[in-house]
Formats: sequence, C-alpha cells, structure tokens
Amino acid sequence: MGGRGGWIRNAALVRSLLSFGFAFTAEWAFTVAIGLVAFADGGPLAVGLVGLLRLLPAAVLAPVIAAYADRVPREHVLVASSLVRGVSTLAAAPVLVADGPTWIVYVLAVVSSIAFTPFRASHSALMPSLCRAPDELTEVNVVRGGLDSLSVIVGPLVAALLVAVADVAAVFAFAGVCGLVSAVLVLRLGYERIPVPPVQRPDVVGEVREGFVAVGTYPGTAVVVGLVVLQTMIRGAFSVFVLVVALDLLDGTESSVGVLQGAVGIGALAGSALCTLLVGSRAMTRWLGLAVVLWGAPLALMGLVPAYGVVLAAAGVIGIGNSLVDVTAFTLIARMVPNAVLARVFGVLESIGAVGVAVGALTAPLLIDLVGARAALVVVGAVAPVVCVLGWRRLTAIDRSVAVRTDDIAVLRRVPMLRQLPVPVIEQLAVGLEHVAIGPDTVVFEAGDAGDSFYVVAAGRVAVLDRGRLVRSMGPGEGFGEIALLGGTTRTMTVRAVDDVELYAVRRAVFLPAITSMSEARSTAEAARRSYLDHAPGAAVDEPDAL
Repeated sequence: MGGRGGWIRNAALVRSLLSFGFAFTAEWAFTVAIGLVAFADGGPLAVGLVGLLRLLPAAVLAPVIAAYADRVPREHVLVASSLVRGVSTLAAAPVLVADGPTWIVYVLAVVSSIAFTPFRASHSALMPSLCRAPDELTEVNVVRGGLDSLSVIVGPLVAALLVAVADVAAVFAFAGVCGLVSAVLVLRLGYERIPVPPVQRPDVVGEVREGFVAVGTYPGTAVVVGLVVLQTMIRGAFSVFVLVVALDLLDGTESSVGVLQGAVGIGALAGSALCTLLVGSRAMTRWLGLAVVLWGAPLALMGLVPAYGVVLAAAGVIGIGNSLVDVTAFTLIARMVPNAVLARVFGVLESIGAVGVAVGALTAPLLIDLVGARAALVVVGAVAPVVCVLGWRRLTAIDRSVAVRTDDIAVLRRVPMLRQLPVPVIEQLAVGLEHVAIGPDTVVFEAGDAGDSFYVVAAGRVAVLDRGRLVRSMGPGEGFGEIALLGGTTRTMTVRAVDDVELYAVRRAVFLPAITSMSEARSTAEAARRSYLDHAPGAAVDEPDAL
C-alpha cells in the first residue's frame, strides 16, 4: 500500500470515503429542501429558527454521541447515523405530498439533524485506523475534502433541478436515498479494529469530560482546535456579511448572494486540488494558520475594495482556505490524539465549532451597527492575520515536533512487523520511543539480560553475537529484541555496536500492546520469531534463543 494513491486499493477506505460523499450530498440537498419549506411556511424568520434548531444538536450533543464512537466500532455509529437520517428524511416526502402539517416535517428535520451530529466526528476518527502512514492519512483527507467540496455543489444543484421538474418532496426523497446509500457503504466494513479498553461502568459525562481534557493534554491539540474555532467564528460572520456585501455594498439582487456563495464553492474545489501539495508537508500547522488567514484577509479586502470583481475573487479565496482548514486540522488532530479518545475530541471540535459559528453570526450584525459594514469587514478580517503572526513561532514549534515523529515513523515502518500497524498505533510507538546513541564496541545488551525494549537501528550497524561468535549484523531499518519480549524470556544473545550507532528503543510496555493487539503485526512478529529460532546456532527445541 506504499506510494501515492495506494489508498485506492484499500476497499474499506474507498467505501468509507464514498459513504462520506453521499452523506454530505444528502446534507446539502436536505439544507435546501428544509429551507424552502420553512421560507414558504413563515418567511426568513422561520428559516432562521429552523437553522437554529439544526445547529443546537451539534453544539450540545456532538461530544455526548461521539463518546459512543470511542466504545463501539466507529463504522457502526456511521451506519446508525446515516440509516436514521435517511429514513427520517424520506419520511418527510409523503407528508409534503399529502399536504400534511409542516410541524411534522420540522420534527423529522430535527431527528435527521440529531442523527447526523456524530457522523463527521466518527468518520474522522475512523480514517486513521484504515491508514498505514501519516502521508496516506493526509492524502485520504485531501480526497475527503474534495468530496466535501463537490457535495456543496452537487447537493444544491440536484435539489434545484428536482424542484424545477418536480417539487420539494422529491428533494427530501433524494436526500433520504443518499443517506441510506451512505449507510450501506459502511455496512460490514472489513478492516482490523484497534482494541478499545472495556468500559466497566458507562459514565457519559465523565467520558465527555475526557474529550475536553484531551484537547488541553496532548501537545499542539489546543492550538489546532483554537485555530479551527477562530475559522468557524469567521464563517459565522461571513454568513451575515455575504448578504450585506451582495445587497448593500454592491447594490446587487438576491441572486448575487448565490453567486458569491457559488464562488466560495468553486474556490473550495480549487483548494481541494491544491491540497494535494500538502501530502508529505512538514509545515501542516503553519498551513492551517495560513488557511485561517485565507478566511479572514479576503473579508478585510471586501471592506477595503468593495468592487464586484474583487469581492468575487475574495470569495473564491475563502473557499480555498476552507479546503485547507479541513485537510490540515483533521490530519493534525488524528496524529496528535490517541485513538482511545479520538472520536470524543472530534466531537468536542464539532460542538465548539457550532458555537463558534453562532458567535460569529451574532457578532457581525452588532459590529455593523457599531462601526458600519465596511469597517466591520476589515475588523473581522484582520483578526486571523494578527493571531497567525503572533502565534507563528508556536505553529513552527508544533510542526518541528510533528516532523520529528514523522521521521521516526518512517524508520519504524521499515521493520516488517511495524509496517502493518495503523496510523494511531504506530504514532503511539513513535511518541513513546527513546533515541539512544552509542559508540563503537558498546554493548546494547548481554545474553542473560532481561528483555525490556525492542530496538530499531536508525543509523550505523550492530553485531549479533552467540557466545562471542558473529551470527549476523544489522543496519538501518532493521529491528531486534522482539523475541525476548514476545516469549517472556531473557536475552540469550549479545548485541554490540560495530560503529557509531543510533537506535530507537521502544519500551516493553508500549511495544507488546501494539504488536499483540493487531493480528497482522502479531503474525509477522511470530513468523520472525520462528525464523530466528529455526536458524539460531545451537538452539534447543524447548529452550528458544531470544534477542
């Protein structure tokens, strides 16, 4: 599965990505449909109230529901989410066809929104378990971002077409079918799941609290989450500014609002293509900072130069920034947070992100009343560049830390048994390893020593000795020491440095759970162990040699 594009040979990855695409196509078509129903029923106020009813579940329930995605297989949460959403959305269609009460449609819309609440968090937490290298995870997030951008265009366009040739009920039917297809795609998803610790006594409140605590615990996570929240606040403000810019500053018609929103969508598609350049990047956190700036700076430009061409181009740049935020943020968090709490952290991100959108949408009109539309655009737009400049050193430090771990993972993955490990597991090995530098003729361990670590040669060569006789030598990318750890025996051979050597040491407490919990890695390790035993000089049948 090496090299770019290797993910396409992974059926579980492809199915999960397609599920995401169908789910968000359903979301955008559904958004158009429920907006049309609300507008016909009660005008703009009804649209706003329905929007609020759909926003509240994400703000309140996302961390709670996401806690279950850390207990059960995450694809089960995706199936349940899409299934309930698909059925409830489909159920709205016959109500509209029969001219039934619209409150039933609103209730079904709220049920659909609640069901969809854990989808992105659970999907984001599932992706790392299906990937084998950080670069593959980045590549998959780029593809997912492209599908997300495409759904922004396809969902509303199909909705518009169905309304033109049929009615709003047809849009609900389309969205419901897309939801059901999304569920079917991840049904019985074939991959090896990372074991999760058993829950003795479910404590949802405590588990949700762990998600919030994790944001502040794991290095760099709070910074990433903070940047995403800043972006959501700007996004909320933009939802107000787009109307003000189109109708007041440009003296346009209502269609101008749609044109500006369309420019954002086109920019997002272009941004998805640009995101391919992020694969292998060592500046992911700084790219995230720049992406947030691309949300803010264009708003300031709109305020400074409210000309149609400038505003249209600025809207496209915002779309590019949106694509960059999605890829960088979701990749970074997946690499920073352990698998056991990953879904909850993504749930926290969904929750405070929803609050951020609401705060931005409320702040924008207050600023407009206080300083005027153009000044308000400049003020809001300037926040992100200022924050990014002030925090650039911190972003650079995070990137350096992640880059070191990326280099460590590249060395670890050269060892056959470690190559099989999914991203969350090998990330934890990299976090827990120790760099050991030793000089020529220095003993790594003697025969008879306790087996406390597994070693990987990063540079130089070591000699494996059996009672002073050379058995073999090992160089960069080769590992040793697993046999004593897996067999629970002492070392029966001696390992000595031939020249200056750099070793990566993985402690027993970290190594054993990682290897024994994943069947592919365990099988490869056992095969290596049997090979050592079969070829070990003077090895007794019932007294295995151990490194």
